Amino acid sequence: MATVRPPRSRPAALSRGRGLVWLALLVVLAEVFLPRAQAAADRPPAHVVPAVVAAYGGIGTLAVVLGHQFTPGREPALGPRGHRTVGWIAHNGAADRPFPTASMVKLFMAADILHRNRIGEIRLDRTEFALLQDMIRRSDDPAASALWVRYGGGRMVSDVAARYGLTGTAPPDVPGQWGQATTTARDLARFFALLPVVAHPFDAAALQVWMRTATSEAADGFDQRFGLLAAAPAFTAVKQGWMCCVGGNRHLHSVGIVGHRIVVLLSEVPRSVTDDAARAALTAAAGALPRPRVP
Repeated sequence: MATVRPPRSRPAALSRGRGLVWLALLVVLAEVFLPRAQAAADRPPAHVVPAVVAAYGGIGTLAVVLGHQFTPGREPALGPRGHRTVGWIAHNGAADRPFPTASMVKLFMAADILHRNRIGEIRLDRTEFALLQDMIRRSDDPAASALWVRYGGGRMVSDVAARYGLTGTAPPDVPGQWGQATTTARDLARFFALLPVVAHPFDAAALQVWMRTATSEAADGFDQRFGLLAAAPAFTAVKQGWMCCVGGNRHLHSVGIVGHRIVVLLSEVPRSVTDDAARAALTAAAGALPRPRVP
C-alpha cells in the first residue's frame, strides 16, 4: 500500500490488526496476479438466484446479481459505447432497479479518491488515508462526510460511473446527502468485476483488503454481521450498508467478493419492518448461496 502514499509513520488506525491486514493483502494480490482457471467452472446453476430470493422470505424487495471478477490479462472487450462488456452469471428482475446506496457510495468514493491520488491530482496525507480505511472497514459516517466535502461530493460518484460504465448510478439530488446517491445491483457487480482492470492493482488491492477486514461493529455501533458478513467464508471482501428511511423504506445492502465470484444483495423493506427482521432476511438470502470450491 506504499504506492498510495501512506505516511512514513503509521497512525493507530492503520496499525490495528496489522497482521490480519497483511495476510488479507497477500490473499488479494494472489488473486489479482494468479488468475484461476476455476473461475468459469464455478458458475452456480440457474436455480441459485431463485433460491436466494426465496430464502429472503418476501418481506420486501431484493435485488440479486452474481458475477465474476476480471483479472489483469483477461480484460473484457469494449462494447459499442466504449464501455467494457461484462458477462453475468445470474441476476433477478430487480437487478436494474435503482436503490439508495446507503454506505455503498463509500466504495465509489474510495475508488475515486485513490485514483485521483494515483494520477497526482491530489495527495493523500496519513489522516485522509486513515479516514478512507475507516470509511470502508468500520463504515464510518463522519469519515465519509469529511471526505465527501473535501473531494467534491457528487463528482466522485459521477466520475466513477463514467470510468466504469455504470449507467444506473447517480449522485444524490440533495448534494450533502451522500447516502441518497442511487445505484443498481448490476452496477455494483460491474464495478467489482472491472475493479482489478480499471483501477491500479495496488489501489484495487487496498480497497479489497479493507473490505476483507471489515469490523463486526460499525463506527456508530451498528452490528455489521448480517448478509454476506454473517454467512460467507472468512476473508470474504464485504461492504455493508444500511439506512432509514428514504421514501418511508428501510434499506440494507450487502456486497461481497468470494474468490473471483461477486455477490450483490440490495434490499428494501417498509419502515415498519425492524432492523433485526431485515438483517435476518438478508442473512438467510446470503446463506442460500453455494460455498465456493477450494482450488
